[in-house]
Amino acid sequence: MIADTQMNNINFHWSRLETLSSLELHAITLARQTVFIAEQHICCPDADEHDTHSWHLTALHDGKVAAYLRVVDPGEKYPEPAIGRVLTTQAYRRTGLGKRIMQVAIDTIADIYPGQSIRISAQAYLQSFYENLGFSIIGDAYLEEGIPHIQMLRPSAR
Repeated sequence: MIADTQMNNINFHWSRLETLSSLELHAITLARQTVFIAEQHICCPDADEHDTHSWHLTALHDGKVAAYLRVVDPGEKYPEPAIGRVLTTQAYRRTGLGKRIMQVAIDTIADIYPGQSIRISAQAYLQSFYENLGFSIIGDAYLEEGIPHIQMLRPSAR
């Protein structure tokens, strides 16, 4: 695990897919495959058509991916902008980085898409984590790749 003092050296980087270098894309892909396929045993392809219609937010520590998420453009997957593919790599878990990257995303979405709510499809065990960030459950629980999920919505702050 990474020491709390090192968490101050996290750099957040926003990109569209077409502006990522091949090395940046490789690092993101590796992190997503490690967490979603190797650790969580999700067998569906991680990359999808929504990647090309998303902002990609990477939290970097010493040039390595510590956390990542994507923000799918409004109207692409849902009427609202949607946060998805949220991950924190193993060495950075339980450091508060997950909350930090989510807050960076929420604040930036408020600037880029003012007045819009934010939707997420969350793993059900993370319900309280997302509720603490202002999200509320909408609809019933469902299975996605064998993992219980819930849809949640965060109303616009503006």
